[in-house]
This record gives sequence, structure tokens and C-alpha cells, in this order.
Amino acid sequence: MTRQTGTLSLDRRALLGGAAGALLAPGVRAQRANDVLTFIEGSDFDTLDPAISRTRSAEILFYVMFNRLVRWTDTSLSAIGPDLAESWTISDDKLNWTFRLREGVRFHDGTTADAEAVKFCIDRLRDPAFGSPNRSLYTAITAVTVVDPRTIRFTTEQPHAGLLENLAESSASISSPTAIRRHGRNYGRNPVGSGPYKLEEWAPGERTVLARAVPSARFRQIIYRPVPEGEARLIELEAGTADIATGIPPEATARVRANPRLKLEVIPSSFQVFFELNCARPPFNDVRVRRAIQFAIDREAIVQRILGGFGTVPDSFVAPGVQSYESIGKHPYDPDRAKREIAAVFPGGFSEKIVMWTSSGRYLKDQQVAEAVQGYLNAIGLQTEFRAWEWASYQQTLYRRTPNVPGTGYGTNAAHMWVLGTSIPTADWRLSRRYQTGQSANILGYSDPRVDDLLNRARVTLDPAARLDLYHQANRLLWQDNPPNIPLYNQSQIIAMQRGISNFNAFAFEIPLLGEVSKS
Repeated sequence: MTRQTGTLSLDRRALLGGAAGALLAPGVRAQRANDVLTFIEGSDFDTLDPAISRTRSAEILFYVMFNRLVRWTDTSLSAIGPDLAESWTISDDKLNWTFRLREGVRFHDGTTADAEAVKFCIDRLRDPAFGSPNRSLYTAITAVTVVDPRTIRFTTEQPHAGLLENLAESSASISSPTAIRRHGRNYGRNPVGSGPYKLEEWAPGERTVLARAVPSARFRQIIYRPVPEGEARLIELEAGTADIATGIPPEATARVRANPRLKLEVIPSSFQVFFELNCARPPFNDVRVRRAIQFAIDREAIVQRILGGFGTVPDSFVAPGVQSYESIGKHPYDPDRAKREIAAVFPGGFSEKIVMWTSSGRYLKDQQVAEAVQGYLNAIGLQTEFRAWEWASYQQTLYRRTPNVPGTGYGTNAAHMWVLGTSIPTADWRLSRRYQTGQSANILGYSDPRVDDLLNRARVTLDPAARLDLYHQANRLLWQDNPPNIPLYNQSQIIAMQRGISNFNAFAFEIPLLGEVSKS
């Protein structure tokens, strides 16, 4: 086995000893004012342009920086309500959606958030030349028409059951066209929205500062800081230099509960973490190997021994909380079966080293889980090479396009498998963006005409029960017959915070609602 490690893991608590402040981020001070909220988690982002962002960490900020036409009204996703749009209607033929916008909304640069701005942003998403990774959400829209400054109409070629769901996505956030034209491709470092907070400062890898943009915003500033190591995040909470920290290590939860100044929230999550498999090169271009390898992994041991029970073993292609979830049945741990089935494909064994990539600090115990999977693969006779990455570099490398190579990402060239996770709650976007043929986020080169057909049919099926049945059929194919990945675990949200934090809430897709938080 050869191991390459792209990140250095340190026992921060041992290094810090009793002097926690010595290694805290520059400029950090304890006892922050009640009008400043400091939020820390394990990963940073590479852009603040909602149209091209792929990261949940950036999405947390989009929810307070931007408006969308519509939004989910609660964290259970029970209904969609107004945001920038105050009302909407749908034509009798179900092909035209007309939205009436709120009056007097302005972007942070003083320009008007009107129908022309909405058209500009949605057309930008739809433009193939722009290359948004979220484009497939909006390709069903065939025309965007400005009726008047406060009225906009979307036309689709066929009825589109998920249109409102897609317009509630953060990628449909409405940006200032003036700012986009001014900054061009650098807009992601100079975002301008119309939400309650605006960008004040962004020092990549260090901190992002949002400032109050409207009088009703609860905080003068919201400070976001990436702190990759869970132990370091906990030390900051204990030192009082952070208010809220996500991704607390399971073994540290007792420490949080024992601290009278802190409290712990464990929130159900729709987040599933998996090893995505490169379907464009051996051995995973053979579906028999992709099926066989499912039996090589002891997921129960991963959940209990590594995650400390803060998670569940997957029993479906999507986690509970996703629209299309249904329990299908867990993959049993049977390494002998995995060996037999792989030997049937490669009687002399597979001689090439399988290159495994993982993020470090992005998901709950991601590197430790990936190392355990490496051990399971070695145990069934596969040779592996391992590399761990800091999240921002990982994303940039994994999604870098490689011309004339199956799939669209660099990963299809350089690695056989890579760790990713998703908490996308809507069935169409969860399944289609990575596993429908030709989608821009389908970097693994996966293609199954049966899955494509089911997803296409579901998209135009307005009857909820019939639509759900189509998604269930797609789930079963992806889980049992033609798997594109190795599901590892459904993670829980383990979030610690100062005792004075109240009104904390988060979506199951792991977006904390920072704009609703109070601090005393």
C-alpha cells in the first residue's frame, strides 16, 4: 500500500496544552459582543457566486445574503412560500408560471431588484456558455419574459413538477446584474444580493465577514471562519472565541455536555456520505465490480466505532429526509462474497492500484472513514493508494474539466474513487445532477438509460404519488442493479454552541439559519 497525504493532521489539544489562545486565528478575541455572531465549521469555499457554487458552506451565507423568488417556509420542507416574489400563478396548460415581485427591493449596491434582474440571473444560469454546474435545474425553462418591472413569466415546453423547488435552491439566488457586469468572472469574490446581510470582507482560508444590510438584521456582523479540525473548533468554543461550531467530533460530545457554558444540538440530517466510483475506467466501469464492492464494507462498524453512533447505516440510495426516500434494505457485510464476485470478473486479480481520494474535515470523520474503507478494500485483495485533501483544493481539482475524457471532471482521469456527500432534499436535483447522462456534475461518467427515462418522466408528472413512484424505481436501480457509488453512512448534525445562543435551527440538508439566531 502506498499512502500520500495532502493534509497534515495534528492533535491540536495536545499542542495547545493550557494556552488555547496561542493558536487561535489572528485577531480573534474572547467575549465577543452580542451583536456579532461567530460561526465556525470545517471547510471553506472557493466562490460566493450562487450560480456556480457547489459548496454547502457557501450556501449557509447565501441564505442571509440573497433573496430567491421563493423559499421553503420551514425546515421540514412542508411548503414553499414567497421571498422576492410576493405571489405567483400557473396557466391552465401548466406551461407558464407568472411571478409578481415585491415592490421597492434593492440590491446592496442600490440598484433595483426588479424583473429585469431576475431575467438576467435565470438566463445566466441557463446559458451553456456560462457553464453553471447547476444549469440542469433550469434547462426545462424555455423562455423568461419580463411582463413589467414587477412581473416575470417562465415558460416551459412541458409541465414541470419541480419548478418551484428548483427556484427555491440557493443557485437561483438573485444577484445584482450591475455587480456581475462590473466584476465578470471575479463576481464570486464580490457578490451583491438583496438579503439582510452584505459582504464586508473575505479572506479565503481565514474568515468571511457579513455586515448588517437592513435595520431588522439581528447582528451587526456575522463572521464565518473555516477551522478544519473538530478538536480545534471545540477549543474555540471553550475559549469563547466562537458562538456556534458544526461537525463536533462524536468523542467530544460528552465534553460539551459537561461544560455549563456550552450546549449541544444533534439534528437529523438528509446528508449521505459515499465513495463515488469512476465508471469511466477499470475496474469500476464494470457494474459487476460496483455491485460486488458493496459487500466489502462493514458500515455498522463505521457508524459505531468511528462515528460513535452519530449516524445511521444507509438502507436506500438517499437518506431519510430526501423526497424520494424509501427503505430498500441494507447492504450486508460479506467480504467473502465480495472476493468471489470480483474474482469472477478478474480471475487473476486486479493488478492496478486503486487511487482513493478524500476530503479532510468536510464531512463527519471523513478521512478516518475513508482510511477504514481503504483497509476493507485491501482485505479483499485490492491494492490501494490514498490521498486526503483540504476541501477547497479538493473541489477545484475534482471538478476541473478534462477535454475528451469520459465524465467531465479531473477525477475521472486521476482517481478511481472519491469521497463526496450530499444533503440535497429534492428528489429531482438529488438524483439527476450526478447520475443522469451528460449532466455537468456527473463527473463519474455514469449512464443508465433506464434511470434517465425515469427521471425525465418524473419531471413532467404532476401527480405527486405517481411522481414519487418513478423516483422510487430510480432509487432501486441505483441501489441494487447499477450502483454508481458506495454509500457509507447517513450523518447526524452535531452542533455545539454557547449557552446564550437561542432560536437555533437548521434544515435537514445542513444549512443553519443564522439569520434567525439570537445571542445573549
